[in-house]
Amino acid sequence: MNERWNEIVNDLIDARHRNMDENMYHNVIENLFKQLGWMQYKDEIRSKHNIPIGNNNYIQPDILIRKNDEDLFVIEVKRPVHNISDRERLQLESYMRQLKLKVGIYIGEYIEVLYDQPDGKHAISILEIPLEMDNKDGIRFCKLFCKETFNKEDIIEFCENRVKETNRQENLYKIKKDLIENAQTRITEGLKLYLAKKHADSFSEDDITGMLAELLFTARSKDSQQMDLPSNTGKLPYIEQKQKNKKDYTKYSLNGGQFLPKRKLILAIVSTYIKEHPQATFAELEIFFGPELGSVPKLGVIRTTDYIRENNLDETRFFPEILRSGDGIDFRVCNQWNKVTICGIINKATQLLGYNIQNRAE
Repeated sequence: MNERWNEIVNDLIDARHRNMDENMYHNVIENLFKQLGWMQYKDEIRSKHNIPIGNNNYIQPDILIRKNDEDLFVIEVKRPVHNISDRERLQLESYMRQLKLKVGIYIGEYIEVLYDQPDGKHAISILEIPLEMDNKDGIRFCKLFCKETFNKEDIIEFCENRVKETNRQENLYKIKKDLIENAQTRITEGLKLYLAKKHADSFSEDDITGMLAELLFTARSKDSQQMDLPSNTGKLPYIEQKQKNKKDYTKYSLNGGQFLPKRKLILAIVSTYIKEHPQATFAELEIFFGPELGSVPKLGVIRTTDYIRENNLDETRFFPEILRSGDGIDFRVCNQWNKVTICGIINKATQLLGYNIQNRAE
């Protein structure tokens, strides 16, 4: 499956570099599923086929995969540089529900698998796969959707497990966030019990309470980041996720400057750091702005222009501004950020560099 996935990635990245239009890309996706064993002459791959819905209506999904006259999953195809929108997700969800299918696939700039849970309000995104060679989720995708290994029950089990893991990680995130934000209360409560048990013979409860009241407790992650959901281990239901983010138009001011959107704040922090450390080599910059701080590890926070080109990274995911390190290496800053993934850099900027970062909701 590894070789199959790498061949698929090679074809899709080539389509991206050639900036194919949607119709040409559609043909590439058909060939992708032929590589996974599905056969068009057996009517296992239906492209833009009109499917009657009711008496006077019909739907026309981009690609429908079938076997033995049974519909299995539906695919929505967009251009290879296209990010899926809410409207397009809803369109894919509509196809899934009209055809009574539990799984739908979006293929554009990346591959995304949607799952329609029983009694769920909306389909949820359970897997987003970047186009990377040897990607473990990509290899898993091939195994799940290859004709010779395809099994509806296995896919449902996989999707349910992804949902459980996402919920577990979200709960861990909430607990950690609570511990960090309410460190004074949480630590004080725990120490009060500990001291009351250990020093009950020596100090009264009022003594212990008074002593703890004179102490200040704080907490932060070891890596100075808020915990984010692990990449490619599943997501929150996309509609609920969008609703949570819908009203978050927060802007940030760096050191009293103008208020900026999230991603431009990151560019401003990196640019300011370079001005303050003009002799810093790229290796030193990459240590401070480590790739683990980025929302997508391969994109990182900063990448050299050579690295971006040699690894076939999507240049639209980086700011067009080219910066230069003290040792003369050109690099660019990633522009893929949200309100959670920016926390690591904001913490470093405020705690280690002393930058003043203010925010306001808009």
